[in-house]
Amino acid sequence: MAQKNYIKDLYENQEKSLNEIAKITGLNYRTVRKYAHQDDWNEEHLPNIQAENYPILGDFIPIIDQWLEDDTKIPRKQRHTIWRIYCRLRDEEKFLGSYSSVKRYVRKKKFAMSSQSDGYLPLAHPHGSGQVDFGEHIYNNASSKTQTGYALTLSFPNSNKGYTQDFPSQNQECLLEGMKQIFEHMGGVPPVIRFDNMSTAVVKVLDHGERVLTDGFTRFMLHYRFRAEFCNPAAGNEKGNVENKVGYSRRNAFVPVPTITSFEDFNEQLFDWCEQDAQRIHYKHQIEIAELWEADREALLPLPEHPFTVFRYESLAVNKYGFVTIDTNKYGLNPALSREIVQAKIYYDRIELFHDHALVGSYQRSYEKHQEYYDWKQYVGVLCRKFGGVSHTRFFNQMPKLWQEHLRQSQGTARKNALQLLDEIVQDGNATLCDEVLELAHENGRTDADSVRQCYYMIAKKEHRPEPLTLDITTPDLHYTPNLSAYDGLMGGELHG
Repeated sequence: MAQKNYIKDLYENQEKSLNEIAKITGLNYRTVRKYAHQDDWNEEHLPNIQAENYPILGDFIPIIDQWLEDDTKIPRKQRHTIWRIYCRLRDEEKFLGSYSSVKRYVRKKKFAMSSQSDGYLPLAHPHGSGQVDFGEHIYNNASSKTQTGYALTLSFPNSNKGYTQDFPSQNQECLLEGMKQIFEHMGGVPPVIRFDNMSTAVVKVLDHGERVLTDGFTRFMLHYRFRAEFCNPAAGNEKGNVENKVGYSRRNAFVPVPTITSFEDFNEQLFDWCEQDAQRIHYKHQIEIAELWEADREALLPLPEHPFTVFRYESLAVNKYGFVTIDTNKYGLNPALSREIVQAKIYYDRIELFHDHALVGSYQRSYEKHQEYYDWKQYVGVLCRKFGGVSHTRFFNQMPKLWQEHLRQSQGTARKNALQLLDEIVQDGNATLCDEVLELAHENGRTDADSVRQCYYMIAKKEHRPEPLTLDITTPDLHYTPNLSAYDGLMGGELHG
């Protein structure tokens, strides 16, 4: 635009000729003439893309439009180029027109499509668009203790279809894992999803509606290729459909108060409930929600080739007692790692701890507060050197029951030898065989370390004796009469003949 303004200034104000302007600007004479003489500077109208304006291409325009519409649902790298559209028309549809006419139409059509997509009002709901929110509820755990749970709901305003998944928290790992599970269950991804300004997704709300998003949410959004929209602060009405759906799910799927011993199993039941609930009649359209859902489902983006693994990394210092702290809870590691730095992969339901790229600990993630968690297998090597206080350790009651009694009854060297064998079993990855080894030793009436070790080898390292090799080969009869005259010469046989 600055160049156009310069041409107009040279022509109108400085009274330069067109040839002079062309020499000054280095532009083509016809370009100079166009802008020097232009009087109408209104923006151009939308391009004409009606079929009647393309006498040869016109019959093929519906095909091109369908290809371009389908392209909006797949990654950009796999969309049609103009050349690919031309080649397909030529080879598959017997198109005899020119490449230039295809190029001209496709460019205008893409411009029109982009202009239309920019025209949605903030509260409009294109097919397939969704809304997400958490809802709080109570449940009973395996110990019949009342806990607080958080139901993540993804709803679709056009059809009023909704999906709910339940979690022990509303942190980022639970948010992204829940959305991932819903995407995979549906077999697609909503192209647009509306959120409130939850801290798991939004770091900061800037002026003019801009937002700084968290790194994990941004990577998840890019991976699944949906567009995130956010409500204005304190404007829950902008996602009223999911607000209503959260309440509806809580009143129906969580009454009476459920007992949840496994969130994975409970979430499978929730998916079944969501599909059954879609059989009811829509309050406005008076047809089944499942029937209305088909239009939303058709508008979903395809799932990416590779699923997104939901976790976050965190570097942690091991204290002198061998503990790392995550969300106020302490998780025990081998005390030999004290004062080292370990890397944690924190999933919504588990924690994996690594040192120098080697797995050094794995725990179920706890959502309690200020608790300590141990894994007795981490400490057996240390107990071999400090065997006197084994029964006084805080993790002693985690050890296999038979070994607890065996170690109580052992003293001095016998206890040390027993712990060394237990450490060997753990290092071999056979901790599940611990009690079975002692049971076999008791059956044979010998519980000394050497006898118990022999029982362990019998169970875990069974001798492999292959079956004898059977050959189905018949040995041929040999009809051979040897000539022994050479031996007679050596032994003097001819002299005795």
